[in-house]
Amino acid sequence: MPRSYADAVDKLNGLQTNFAVLEAVRKTGGSANKDAIPEMVDFVRRSGYEPSDFDDLNMIHVTGTKGKGSTCALAESILRNYNGKIKTGLYTSPHLMEVRERIRINGAPISQDLFAKYFFEVWDRLDSTGDKSKPGYFRFLTVLAFHVFKQEKVDVAILEVGVGGAYDSTNIIHKPIVCGVAALGIDHVSVLGSTLGEIAWNKGGIFKAGVPAVTSQQPKEGLDMLESRAKELRADSLRVVQPFTSSQLGDVTVGLAGRHQVANAALATALCRTWVEKVLGEKVDGDVPQEFVKGIASARWPGRGQIMVRNNRPKITWFFDGAHTAESIQVCADWFKDASNQNGKKILVFNCTGPRDGDTLLGPLAKIQSMVQFDRAIFTPAITFASNTYKGDLVNNNAPMDLELKTQKTLAACWSKQVAIAGGGEAATTILPSIEHSINWIDEYTKSEDIQVLVTGSLHLVGGVQSVLGCEVI
Repeated sequence: MPRSYADAVDKLNGLQTNFAVLEAVRKTGGSANKDAIPEMVDFVRRSGYEPSDFDDLNMIHVTGTKGKGSTCALAESILRNYNGKIKTGLYTSPHLMEVRERIRINGAPISQDLFAKYFFEVWDRLDSTGDKSKPGYFRFLTVLAFHVFKQEKVDVAILEVGVGGAYDSTNIIHKPIVCGVAALGIDHVSVLGSTLGEIAWNKGGIFKAGVPAVTSQQPKEGLDMLESRAKELRADSLRVVQPFTSSQLGDVTVGLAGRHQVANAALATALCRTWVEKVLGEKVDGDVPQEFVKGIASARWPGRGQIMVRNNRPKITWFFDGAHTAESIQVCADWFKDASNQNGKKILVFNCTGPRDGDTLLGPLAKIQSMVQFDRAIFTPAITFASNTYKGDLVNNNAPMDLELKTQKTLAACWSKQVAIAGGGEAATTILPSIEHSINWIDEYTKSEDIQVLVTGSLHLVGGVQSVLGCEVI
């Protein structure tokens, strides 16, 4: 059978859950399937491992509703740069352009050849048991990540929870070194239809007996539940970490863009401090340890607060942020307002995945319209090419089919309404059927002048734009 990277991606896409099932799981915060953990354990065993086999990966396990990916990226960068001797593994989701980005060794996505090699090793092991069933897309990638980290003999594996916590596929591990909880976003309460306490209960499900836990500052209801879960699951401790202050950071600049990253950097620092003390037996001093400064400053997380100018399109400055909740889009709006040049025309390219509240998501961007003046807002589905096809890694069976662009038409109407409410003046909109159509439109629009383009609302959209632009996977 074929064994190329493209073949692996094709088989992996066949494991995607359909939209309706995925939405049902999301609305429960990941708690819909109470059998998820034993099922995942069975897949791990069929792949040739016991969950206890992963104890020697010296894992850092991180959950939260926002900032967990950034926290993981910061923690990986800190440890990789700590003494130059720590081999790191990082497992995150989703990816931007290629699925191999989700599994990184020493900060870099594994190669296409290595992904294919390890993918088919796991695939064949599952088939060899006589049971031909396969885990779903994310579960398979989780099994694959564990396999990669074992085979590559990493010194630390940093795992980002996919959905929820208690029933997430990453939660089959027994003895992480430390567990972390990034911010519990208030906007997830309405989206999931759960109370903050219920969400915190699920997130706190990653706590383990005898293992220290660290959390960012949380609303009282969320923190009370996390403390209750820590006691219930007999965590060694639960410590609340406050965001870094400007006086603590001094002249240290967090490598990830956005004011909110000072909280994620503080959480990552606390996680790494615990890891260094427990695994290496070394003590690091100071609010911002000097040994951690390089890692904090050099951390990168593509597609989040990212600014780019392409050599073949020098008149366009691209601003990428995969924000997809009201809170994160507010942060994105503040970032763009500060980072963009007040001169020159600006374009917003927007899409959101699934049936979300357009008014709520577009409101924060409309409120800065009077200051930044978007000349045009383009609404497009995350379909990659003008031929109405996707790049293989970006095939998304999790999104509903919308051939009539009803979502984009609704978003355009929401944008016009929100700009009017905010008193932001004219709200010109364009609806286009693909990302490639959108980039071609922008190219025509910018033949004679410089322009700044903000791409936001969905990481799928950001990844698709970067793919069409020909960006390298980093």
